[in-house]
Amino acid sequence: MAIENVWIIDSFSGICIFDWCHETKEKTIDEQLVSGLLLAFRNFSSEAGLVEISAIEGIDRKLAYQADDRFIIASICHSKDFEPLINKSLQGLLKDFRKKYKKLLDEDQTTDVSPFRTFSNDIEETIEGTSAARTWISISVGSIMGMLMIGVFFIAFYFLNQITEYAFVVFIAGFIFAGFVSGLIAGDRRFGIISSFITVLPIFPFVILLARLGWENPTITDYIYYSLLYFLLFVIFSMMGGIIGGYFKERRKFYPMTEFIIEEQT
Repeated sequence: MAIENVWIIDSFSGICIFDWCHETKEKTIDEQLVSGLLLAFRNFSSEAGLVEISAIEGIDRKLAYQADDRFIIASICHSKDFEPLINKSLQGLLKDFRKKYKKLLDEDQTTDVSPFRTFSNDIEETIEGTSAARTWISISVGSIMGMLMIGVFFIAFYFLNQITEYAFVVFIAGFIFAGFVSGLIAGDRRFGIISSFITVLPIFPFVILLARLGWENPTITDYIYYSLLYFLLFVIFSMMGGIIGGYFKERRKFYPMTEFIIEEQT
């Protein structure tokens, strides 16, 4: 579940004409209370010149909202959700709402809000599959997939090293790609860093073991120096990919709200 609640307020009348809450969440918030809060906050932010504010932050949740020339749409979502993703989703929902009930809205028939209740189905269809879990399971799966990617690129490096001097560049690109896959599966930038770092750990000793076969009369100092150098190099590029992959996932998927509801019900 990506969103807990949705409200649509007619700023002309100051009335909340539509409210929705997820079936797993008990309705406890008075929609007219939300209406009064948002109208007051919108007027205040406009007078104070705070035109860029589109959310009221909480500890684990936030109240996000968007507005057009007449309506305000608001929702309660995860505090970590990517703000442009929330804004785009709310704008899309408001656009769908205006399109579906265009005739009623053009005739200014908003006193009776019962016809708008059918929009609940549209919301549920829209938000279905838009959230992704960020857990230690996703970190583990991301790390495993990253290791497999590095293995593929290492095999490519082994064969390309005999025919081109750019084989090592391909191998480094493999760490970036593996980190990207790890971060994408892990779910966000923080988990992407963790997952991509774990990806390097079991692969690194194996790489050093094979690389030393090409070293001529290496000393202990050489072992330490090159091991640290390669480790830092692999970790940096892998984490770079992990951050990019996690950021890409943040832009496309919401954080699930289910964990908060389970905690509240226990």
